[in-house]
Amino acid sequence: MKKVYAIVLAAALLLVGTQASAQLRFGAGYMNAAERTISGNTTDKADLNGFYAGFHYNLNIVAGLGVATGLYADMLFSERESSVWMVSGKVKFSELDLNLPVYLNYTFPLNRDFSLFVYGGPTLQYGIFRKAKVTVSAGSTSKSETSDYYKDGNNKPFNVYLGGGAGFQAGNIQVILGYDHSMINMLESDNVKQNRSQIKIGVGFAF
Repeated sequence: MKKVYAIVLAAALLLVGTQASAQLRFGAGYMNAAERTISGNTTDKADLNGFYAGFHYNLNIVAGLGVATGLYADMLFSERESSVWMVSGKVKFSELDLNLPVYLNYTFPLNRDFSLFVYGGPTLQYGIFRKAKVTVSAGSTSKSETSDYYKDGNNKPFNVYLGGGAGFQAGNIQVILGYDHSMINMLESDNVKQNRSQIKIGVGFAF
């Protein structure tokens, strides 16, 4: 896995080094993540929603074909509740990550101001925090505790995603639909597996 990090990072640095001939694009949008935790025959599913924002450079290799890299931050949230008799529990979850994608892309111009494009490739992710606030209530008494799963060692802060997507560009405005899936176990465990699939819908502005 270290080789994957090194290859993606080297490609990103190479593209940043050629930024003078690259096109700069800013983007932001909505994210939905479906997370699965598998332990033996038991599968727990969690649904997270949030947003992403960032920028990337696109370097044209030949007509229509390009390579893009940049830096994006995403923020995800979820909330779950359960109760047994007089005791209730609530978990509020929040996560902040930084993402470095390296995508191949191909553009299909339809006219001077409108084009379609597709893209795909890996994304390196580094987790800033992954917090869960657990509140247990019984009658008028409640107690809360917050944990950061990255710092506590439960989750790996590094991850690799593989994905792709498509969209269109009208003038300087882009509309994008993308999908990513985690390629490694998100947990620091050999017995319990956790992975995630993400859907992104966003808009961008190209200079």
